Amino acid sequence: MDTLGRLAELYECSVSALLSDHYDFRHLDQAYQRRGSSGAPQPPGSIASPDTAMAVARGGHILKRPHLSPGLLEGLTAMTQTFRQMDYLSGARSVHGEVNAHLRRMLDLRDQGRTSATNRELLCATADVAQLAAWLAIDGQEYTTAKRHCRLALTVAEEAKDHGMHAYVLGVMSYISLHAGRGHDALKLLSAASEMATHAVPPAVRSWIAEARGEALALTGDQRAGLSSLHAAEVAFDKVTESTAPPWLAFYNSPVHAARLKGRCLVRLGHANAAIEVLNDSLRQLPPTYVRERGGTLIDLANALAQAGEIDEACRIAAQADELSRATSSQRNLRRLRELLVVLVPWNRSACVQELASRLLLS
Repeated sequence: MDTLGRLAELYECSVSALLSDHYDFRHLDQAYQRRGSSGAPQPPGSIASPDTAMAVARGGHILKRPHLSPGLLEGLTAMTQTFRQMDYLSGARSVHGEVNAHLRRMLDLRDQGRTSATNRELLCATADVAQLAAWLAIDGQEYTTAKRHCRLALTVAEEAKDHGMHAYVLGVMSYISLHAGRGHDALKLLSAASEMATHAVPPAVRSWIAEARGEALALTGDQRAGLSSLHAAEVAFDKVTESTAPPWLAFYNSPVHAARLKGRCLVRLGHANAAIEVLNDSLRQLPPTYVRERGGTLIDLANALAQAGEIDEACRIAAQADELSRATSSQRNLRRLRELLVVLVPWNRSACVQELASRLLLS
């Protein structure tokens, strides 16, 4: 309601007018106009050019778009955060379309601020939406789309001179390689991110990149360097505060999120017992709103238990992860669960492994 109130103030109307379906302003939408004039819909997922003419026809008059006010930018940023929270709670599929439409709106507003400072804030906010769209695509295993969103985020972040976002997006791109098991490819991107993540970059970004680098090094078989990078991530995290963590990495100011990522890295490094301890502790503290992240953490724990030879418990935890992965429609987590079956092959005659396989492959 607070967000609706701010929007009502910006548009100089009542909150009830924003909620009413009596008003139809589709004629103000450029894509809707193109459909009306050409008879063909705009290609799905396409992004309007920032240089598109900023005028619409209504009632025989030409209405120019008003300048972007700081208040409107605040409202748009609040919408991004809402989409982010919805993604954590119900999965990428629940907000995929809305985030892409939100990104197109942000691009259409380019250079509409009254001051250069406002325009820079808009660029930073747009880069945030683009990288969020990339994460949503990654969760749906739409990696080509994810790369396209990442390239857009890099371009916008570079224009805004936002080095923290630039380094972070390189890290996001590395996760595409991490998920494919290509450690060397991930390391190339993370090395570039590390070079950019100087002391001027928030500690949360440097810590997050170092943790991802630890995972990549583990995939290449360099355990010593992987543990060293994990230690660097912990040292950098000691300097993370709520006030210094950027909004798009705000979750990383909580020790519980740093712990679950550390646990995942320890699993990749083959330190099963240490990983089990860290992951169990993070699961006890993880807020209930992070449903998909809980599912991913359970998968990491199941892998650690399998490494430790605790097969019955690994299957029980994997079954819990399966429920959450299906609830959030996380294709990424569902694939990780199927990959767990490969780890469990030596015990494929076990009743619990056979039951898990039936659950994952036949349902």
